[in-house]
Amino acid sequence: MVAEQNQYSFFNEEACTRCGECFSRCPVMKLPLEESKREIQRLIDGEKTKHVLEKCESCFACNYFCPNGCFPTELVLQRWYEEYKAKGLPERARWFIAHGKPNFRTYALDRLPEDEKRTVESWSKFKKSETILYPGCNVITIPSLTYTSLLKEYTIMGSLNLCCGETYYRTGMFDQAKQAGLRLEKWFKWIGAKKVVMLCTAGCNMFTNVLPKRFGIKFDFEVVPFYRILLDRLEKGEIKVKEKLNKTVTLQDSCYGRAFGDEYLDIPRRILEIIGTKVVEMECARDCALCCGISGGFSFPRSYHPWTLTMATIRRLRQAAKTHADILGVYCAGCLQMLSVGKKVWPIRMPIYHLLELVQMAIGEKPEHRCSQRAGTIFKGVILHQFPKTLSRKRFWVEEIKPEF
Repeated sequence: MVAEQNQYSFFNEEACTRCGECFSRCPVMKLPLEESKREIQRLIDGEKTKHVLEKCESCFACNYFCPNGCFPTELVLQRWYEEYKAKGLPERARWFIAHGKPNFRTYALDRLPEDEKRTVESWSKFKKSETILYPGCNVITIPSLTYTSLLKEYTIMGSLNLCCGETYYRTGMFDQAKQAGLRLEKWFKWIGAKKVVMLCTAGCNMFTNVLPKRFGIKFDFEVVPFYRILLDRLEKGEIKVKEKLNKTVTLQDSCYGRAFGDEYLDIPRRILEIIGTKVVEMECARDCALCCGISGGFSFPRSYHPWTLTMATIRRLRQAAKTHADILGVYCAGCLQMLSVGKKVWPIRMPIYHLLELVQMAIGEKPEHRCSQRAGTIFKGVILHQFPKTLSRKRFWVEEIKPEF
C-alpha cells in the first residue's frame, strides 16, 4: 500500500510553507486563513480533515492560487486515492464510471436519434490519419454539436472506450487514469496521429499535462485547442460573421481552462466579442470559476451522490441567473450537459448554448440545439438507475482498463 501511495505523490511538500492561501482563496470552501493552514497540515500529516476531503471539488483553483507551485489539489487527490484503495466506491457511483457499462453516457447513446447514432458509429471506424479531431466523451454524448461547417474539414475519430481518463484523475482514481492513458497511447500510435485538434479543454490538459507529466505517458503528436483555431479564423476574416448576435452572455469556464492561464480564458471571450455579444461575468469567474456542478460529487465521501451533484449545479445556475444575461454560454460539452440537466430541477429563464452554436448563429447557420432533450434523457437515466442505489451499502472497485481498444 505504501509503495502505491508513493507512486502517485505529485504534491510538492518541500515547497509548501503552509501559508493557507490554497483553501482560503478556494471559491468552494473559502476557509478562514488560519483554518486553511490547519487543513493543509492535516492533509500533509495524513489526518482526517474537517472540510477539505469532503468538500473539495478538484476544480484545481488551489493549484492556481498556491504561491509556491505545490499543487495542493494533488495532495487531496492522493488522499482520495488512498481511501478508494482501502474502501472501494459506494454502488451509486457505478453509474458515473467512464468505462463501466451501463453508465449515464451509454444510456444516452442507446437513445440517440438515428442521425446521431450514425455519426457516433462513423467516428468509431478507425483508420490511419495524421490529423484528427478528438471529440471527447461529452461531445460523443451530444454529437449534433458537430453538425456545422466550422468542423467540415476535420476527420473526427473517437469513442467512449477511448476516454482520456479525466474523471478518474479528478476523483483520485490514479490507477484507472493511467490505464486509460496507456490505451490512448497505443491507439494514437496505431492511427499514426501527428496533430490532434481538441474540442475539449479537459482533453487538452490531460494530453499536454496530466498524462505525460503525472503518469509518464508519451504522445507523439501536437495538441491543438480548436478554439484557438476558431478565434484565429474569425480574426482573419476566414469565417464571416453575417449577423451580430447583440446579446449578453454569461460564460461558464471549464475547470481546466485555468491550467492554461489568462490567455486561454480570453479566447472564448474574444470569440463572443467578435460575434457581437457582451460577456457579463458571474460572481466566480475565470481563475476562480465554480465548476458546472459535476465536481460536486467528485470527493471520495460524496462519490457522485445525486444530492450533492444537484446542489452544486443549482449553485452555479443561481450565479448565472444573478447576472441577468440573455444567454448562459459554455465551451465544454460536459458543462452543457450538466447545466442543462440542472435546469430540469431548477429552471432559469436564460437558454444554455455551446460556443459552437453561438458562432453558428452569427455565421448564418441554425444549430440543432438538442441539449435540452439530451439532458432529459440523462436525467431520466439517473432517476431510474442511479437514484435507487443511493441507500445501498454495497461497495466496489473499478475493473482494470485493458490496453485493447
